[in-house]
Amino acid sequence: MMPSTIDVRVRPGLERPAESPRWRRACLTRFQVLLSAWIICASAPAAAVAQTAGALTTRDELVAAASQAERSQNPMLAASIRQRMREGDFQVGDRIVLTVVSDVPHTDTLVVQAGRVIDLPGDGVLPLSGVLRSELRERVAAEVLKYVKAQQVDVTPLTRIGVLGEVSRPGFFAFRSDVPMTDAIMLAGGPTATADIERTVVRRASREYRSAEETRLAIARGLTLDQFGLGAGDELVVGRRRELITPTTTALLGAVASLAAIFIAVHR
Repeated sequence: MMPSTIDVRVRPGLERPAESPRWRRACLTRFQVLLSAWIICASAPAAAVAQTAGALTTRDELVAAASQAERSQNPMLAASIRQRMREGDFQVGDRIVLTVVSDVPHTDTLVVQAGRVIDLPGDGVLPLSGVLRSELRERVAAEVLKYVKAQQVDVTPLTRIGVLGEVSRPGFFAFRSDVPMTDAIMLAGGPTATADIERTVVRRASREYRSAEETRLAIARGLTLDQFGLGAGDELVVGRRRELITPTTTALLGAVASLAAIFIAVHR
């Protein structure tokens, strides 16, 4: 079985000190409790969609999602979905794992090159402009079988996503596109002790692309990275829990207390 993530790379300067197994277990337990609560609270229609939808979003599902966004008066999301349908999911530098089974399985990693094309076995070239991840296997298999006699063709698109914020190993990862968002968080080491999953957002080009509420619902419904519309370079940023008393507040209170003590001592 193919791993869910390949070539983990952590951003410089974001490494965290080693954490005890007991502390990690406590964080994972807290995350599982929060996730269970969200799933219970998710609406029945949403749960039905999560059960029937495929791990990779089809073009028909995107058309329906764009219409829903327009009815919900969210023109930016609708425009983003329609742009995805026009341009497709693949960018230069994206990787695709191709396995061709003839007498023996042969696996290769293809890289999307300039012009959004990939080189296939047998000197074939396949353009990927306008192609969705859910459409990739059919397109690649049809082209490969023109040049290679094979019993089976398996295609796995990888998506480079940043999992940042309050996770133990923040960085960018080459995930399978059908990985659930919860698995992506866990593959980045899981949430830290100060994480607040309900404040998680998605950033695109340094701007918020999906709000905390949208992301919370997506996690509760068990959506995959592809189903939530994440593309190469997007960042899933796990939020930080609000602290009633911050270190700065503690320092200020300490300074005030010291001044008060001095004032009382002087005026006795």
